[in-house]
Order: sequence, then structure tokens, then C-alpha cells
Amino acid sequence: MYNLQQRFNVNKIVLSAVLGIVALISYIQGYPPIQGALKVDASNIKVVARRFGPENQDYRKKSEFARLSFDIDADFSELFNWNTKQIFVTVVADYETDKYKRNSVVLWDRIITQKEKANLKLKNVGNKYAMVDISQKWNYERANLSIAWDITPHVGLLQSGQLLTDAHLIIPAFSEV
Repeated sequence: MYNLQQRFNVNKIVLSAVLGIVALISYIQGYPPIQGALKVDASNIKVVARRFGPENQDYRKKSEFARLSFDIDADFSELFNWNTKQIFVTVVADYETDKYKRNSVVLWDRIITQKEKANLKLKNVGNKYAMVDISQKWNYERANLSIAWDITPHVGLLQSGQLLTDAHLIIPAFSEV
């Protein structure tokens, strides 16, 4: 090695090779499947009508929001290894309408950064985000709930998974009481 530029170049190549090997090992190692449960109480589902959007725009019509609560029982601690930085967990509702065949709405999420906090046993959790259909109206659509997660590694590719559950609900039409 004759000068500083060549030394820097050699160190950069060695570091890139080591990071590439670590990324390849983390991809090959993979993650185990997750067991869990998601339960919905059908009596807790309510549909309310409100305006959706900025408060200074009064011209918008009212949208129908579905509110519900559910129980989560899932253990994500097996997904933590030497390369796991965090796990982003979401509860997703998938449903079909006459106009749109596939609709997905994120109801709730959580970022897990420690293995000690990865065992989720939550009761009566309400949806964190608005459950609104693009048509702004609900008409007895059947929604299936699932738990999805994205694993953010320190090195390597973002990996994701999904736990399809038997939790489903019927979203009723809005009725003014």
C-alpha cells in the first residue's frame, strides 16, 4: 500500500465484503413462524358519522367510521435475534365491496424494540386509526382481521410476515339513533 487513498480503498472493500456476508447470513437464517390469536367482540362494533379531513373545510360530507375493539395474543419474542432492530406490528382489516374487490385498512399498530416487550397480550384494544371506506359508507361488509409485521434488521433486507386469523366481523350500515 503506497498512499492513503489506496489504504482507504482497501478498507472500504473489506468493510463492504463483511457487511455483504452479514446481510447474506441474516437473510439465510430467516425467522420462525408466529403463533397468535386475534378476537373481536361483535357487540363492540359501532358505526358513527363525522366529517373527515381538515377542520377548516366544511364542504365535505360526513363519512361513516367503524369503531371496534379486539383482543391480541401474540408472542413476537422469537423474531428477535442478533440482527433485529425493531418489529412493526399492525392489525389489518381486509374486506371487499361491489366496486372495489380488495380493500385493506390498518386499525392498530405498535413498534416493538425490545425482546422483553414482544409478548403482546392485550385486551379490549380499540382501533387506533379511522376505519373509513373509500365510498364513505358502510353497508354490512364482512371484514377479516389479520396481524402483520415488518422486521427491521440492523443489516440486510426488511422482512415481513402475516398471521391470518379466523377473526372476522360484519360492519353494519349507519343508523341514526
